[in-house]
Formats: sequence, structure tokens, C-alpha cells
Amino acid sequence: MQGLNNLDLNLLKVFDAIHRARSVSLAAEHLNMSQPAVSNALNRLRQTLGDQIFVRTRNGMEPTELAQLIAGPVQLGLQRIQTSIAHGSAFDPAESLRSFTILATDLGEETYIGPLMKVLEKEAPNITVNVFEAPLEEYENLLEFGHADFAIGRLDISERFIREHIASCRYSVLLCARHAEMLGIRDGDTIPYDLYIAQRHVNVLTRATPAHRHPVDAALTQRDARRRIALTLPHASVLSEILPGTTLVATAPDAAIPPNREKAGLVHARLPFETETLKILLFWHKRQQLDKGHCWMREQILARPAAFWNVRDAQDAG
Repeated sequence: MQGLNNLDLNLLKVFDAIHRARSVSLAAEHLNMSQPAVSNALNRLRQTLGDQIFVRTRNGMEPTELAQLIAGPVQLGLQRIQTSIAHGSAFDPAESLRSFTILATDLGEETYIGPLMKVLEKEAPNITVNVFEAPLEEYENLLEFGHADFAIGRLDISERFIREHIASCRYSVLLCARHAEMLGIRDGDTIPYDLYIAQRHVNVLTRATPAHRHPVDAALTQRDARRRIALTLPHASVLSEILPGTTLVATAPDAAIPPNREKAGLVHARLPFETETLKILLFWHKRQQLDKGHCWMREQILARPAAFWNVRDAQDAG
């Protein structure tokens, strides 16, 4: 063992990344380093600590007893350093050049990014926002390793991440205005149950839809009924292109109902039965809890869409 004098912060970051990922290649990807560079850092760690640290097995890089002993303190120490730096840094949104990365499902993109960018254009014009989709199973790693600052959507994410409820969204019906007139339905009406069941339906299975079953189908099952599905879509954003001129009926989250539906020749109606609501949450890593820039950004995400949602709920109730 060469002693701790040769142990720099970058080596500890490599140690933490390998311990989390159990893979040199994945650790390199998370750290935005080359695999040889991470392997070289691991060799330096082994020389410095006089221990193998990680042993390659069928299940990946398994930590030695020493690695298991220091993993917790290393992770905690790195988090405290990052938190202290962020907490001590002043943040002026009008002058900030920071970049924030947001993971969002399609519903999150359609509903929240527009209002957020309007706020940033006025109050923080130099802040950059990167929004991207990823497989849902990768969300935790992307947040854990700092590749994303936020995640928005209906997500099944570990309790170790902080979460805040943004809104609860109901499901509504959307159909062609001409077809609605034939059925005697006006915008804002509740579609009669028998009429709803008799229609040919568009099934909107967004990534925010509960994995087990669509809430509408779950509610209908309790009534021993089912929809006749003519078309299944992964996004609600194309409904304004598909529904006009057809007798199809789509059921989608309120937030996905296009605001320009009247221009598109569409009518919005209420469901004739109750369904499970779609709960939209904002997630972030606890290490960013005291980051002043992060605090400001999440306040914007939480406040603006919530106000938008309350207006919509009030209109629906009227």
C-alpha cells in the first residue's frame, strides 16, 4: 500500500462508479471516460490500497471486503462535496449559463416543456434545457450518475429518489366533431355509457400508461364490458390528424387533449364512469436537494404546470 497521499478525488469517483455499475465499461460510460482510462484508474487504486478492490466474476465486478467497507463512506463523501459546492454557489437565473437535462415521457414533453420554456425565455434566457427519452428501466441510473437532473412522468422509481407530485390527470374522450353531432354530443358533454361502448376505439398506450392495464379497460372490466379497439397508438399527439373524418373515439389523458381541438374539428367529452387518475411526478436525486440552481429550476417545473392544470380542472368542473 502506497498510502492515501496518492489517492485523488478522481480515483474515488471511479471507485464509486464501478461499485454502482459493477462494470468497468458501464462506469466509463457514466463518467464519460474511455474504458482504458477507467481500467488505468482502477489499477492505480489497487496499487494505492494494496487490494484487488474489484474481482471480475460472471455477475460483473464484485467488490472485495475492503471495497465493501469503504463504499459507503466514499459515496457519502462525494455527495457531501458536491452538495457543499452547489449549496455555496450563488445562483442568478438571469445570468446563469447552466444546462439542465430532463428525462420525460411523451406526456411530460407535451405538457410541461412548453410552459417551462416560456418562463425561461423571460427569466433565465441563457439556461439550456436538454429533454430526452430513454427506456424507463434506465431512468434510475441516469439520475444516479448525474446524466439527468430531473425525471417527469408516471414512473416506478426507487424511494431513494426525491419525488414531488405535479398533478393528477383524468381521462377524457376525443372524437370527430361531425361524428359527435350525429351522436348528439357537444363539447364538454358526458358521452352516454351505451354510446361509448358501441364505438370503435383508439387505444392510446403512452409510456405513462400503467403497465398492467389501461385504466379505462380496468374500469370497464368491473362492469363486464370492453372496448372494441380499432387502432392502438403510442402517442396522443397525432389524434388531431387521425380522428377528423372518422367515427373513431379516442380516450386519452386530459393533458394530451390538443388545445386547438376545435380548429382540428374535434370534440372533447367526459367519460361516463370513473377511472384511476394518472399521477404525474417530478423526480430528482437527493444530492441535488440543496443546489440553488436546481431548487430554482424545479420550482418552475412544479409551479407552472400545476397552475395550468388547476385552470383546466376548474373549466371541466364548470
